[in-house]
Amino acid sequence: MRSVTTLAVAFVIAAAAFTITMLTKPPVSEARAISRIDTYALTLGAHPADAQSYDCQ
Repeated sequence: MRSVTTLAVAFVIAAAAFTITMLTKPPVSEARAISRIDTYALTLGAHPADAQSYDCQ
């Protein structure tokens, strides 16, 4: 019974530390938007009618 109580106390302390950390200093995302690809220009540069058909065998 003592080991279960110790485990529960350790879990409560870890959960409290995690909660306090997330409330006081949350992680900051460093992701940024990438430049957009101009799909219209890609479509104008493509010539699908000239493409060769490929055999999948």
